[in-house]
Amino acid sequence: MEYLAPWLPDKDLLLAEELLREVPKGHVLFQIPVSPIARRLDRDDVLFSILDGSDRFATVHLTWSSETNPAWPQTRIFESKEAWAEAVMKPDNAASLDK
Repeated sequence: MEYLAPWLPDKDLLLAEELLREVPKGHVLFQIPVSPIARRLDRDDVLFSILDGSDRFATVHLTWSSETNPAWPQTRIFESKEAWAEAVMKPDNAASLDK
């Protein structure tokens, strides 16, 4: 998949380590393995592949702190990368071109 600005490919495993540090018990991704595949340049949003056999993806807004509220870090789950591209990447790209 070609990424559109402000998204770019990023497989830095430190992003997965940060997510693991942030996610509290009760969070939708608690104890679920993930792998980073892209990030948004102008925000702390990361696209992760969910490695539970579901072939789903998650966009997570990293907070860079340990969370106790399971609503954080803010996360959206997508059934496919194409669903994520339509719901997130393409609108983000359109908004960045309007600036």
